[in-house]
Amino acid sequence: MPRPPVASRTQMIRRINLTLEGPVAEVLSHLVPELKKLPRRGVLERVLDDPDLLDRCFRAFRADPERFRALLVDRHNVPVTQADALLACGRSLDDIVAMLVRTCAKRQFRRRLDGLSRPLRPGPPPPAQYRPVRQDGLIRRLGRLLTAQGREAGAARSRGEALYDAFKDYLRHDWQVPLVPEYSTLSPQLVRQLGARILEYRAVEDIRRLRENPQEPPPPSTLLEAGPVSSPLTAPSRPGAPPPPAAAGDRRARLLRCFSPDLKRLRSEVFAPILLDPAVRGVLSSPASPDQTVRLNRVLAEVAGRPARLLMEELDLGPEQLTVLMLVAHERIGAEAFSHAFGGRSTLDYVAKVVERARGFGLGADTPLPEVAAFTRRLFAAFRPGSGGGKR
Repeated sequence: MPRPPVASRTQMIRRINLTLEGPVAEVLSHLVPELKKLPRRGVLERVLDDPDLLDRCFRAFRADPERFRALLVDRHNVPVTQADALLACGRSLDDIVAMLVRTCAKRQFRRRLDGLSRPLRPGPPPPAQYRPVRQDGLIRRLGRLLTAQGREAGAARSRGEALYDAFKDYLRHDWQVPLVPEYSTLSPQLVRQLGARILEYRAVEDIRRLRENPQEPPPPSTLLEAGPVSSPLTAPSRPGAPPPPAAAGDRRARLLRCFSPDLKRLRSEVFAPILLDPAVRGVLSSPASPDQTVRLNRVLAEVAGRPARLLMEELDLGPEQLTVLMLVAHERIGAEAFSHAFGGRSTLDYVAKVVERARGFGLGADTPLPEVAAFTRRLFAAFRPGSGGGKR
């Protein structure tokens, strides 16, 4: 979606802030008792200054989203049922959640590291794209297809600003708010080293272990145990409601079934039969022959666990959808680039860019396999294996 002119963006953010401080705060005041004690003017500032209070507000929304139904409408006053659908303000719920999480984190970082706190200022929400990482060769060519390269070097940054710059592309989920105080104890270097892997660490204890072992980051203890990582509005029937325990358990079980016990590779006994499925073979360019089946099995065997988990968790993909996405990507970009992008040498920063583009396309659990294949071919349409550059 094209970004509006600066004046329009400023007006949009001001409208969002007024809505949050007015109607949204009014509803929340009946669910979060602390808000009743705060003056209505400036309540948003106070909430953003307090990660614990912001977390309770998010939890209140998740627990009783129907109270907010009249506010979750598009510009035609039609209720929205998806977190990435545009609201009447011109931004999606995902955008607003990310804006609040980033603002809270930035204020905490500046207060804890610089001893400063700036008042809320109207401005554009941070971009959803991921910061480009240092890459070379094939992975750089792939990256050009997904994000603009290069940023002008800015002035010297304070410690809080430097940490925020390293973190901001990975601050977008409401479940991260309780982690913000612990995030402030990490170094920008460690955050840049981890990149999108920081999203795998979802418990306070995990962040503390990262701080204590920056040279050898420990594996996250809560991997595949924290449920969905999407924003509050996810289920058309009751937006914002957390999944019931049985559903969350079923989802984790389905994910775990797809991976080896150490979570480092795809489980062949799950994916090999998928290659024989006519619905899967029908969207691939390869003919349905025994030799091709062996070759495709080898392609899937090269997919590393971390990029596959990120795709499946963030987009809620099933094994058939992941199979199509991986095999079509391989046929479009070739073996060497595929290994850099999705194999053992993969940087999750690059995979996160693919996730962001997939979200924009609307890829998800209900996307038919032909549409998964069409999206992947379109995503890598400009990449030519063996050429010296990316998009022409």
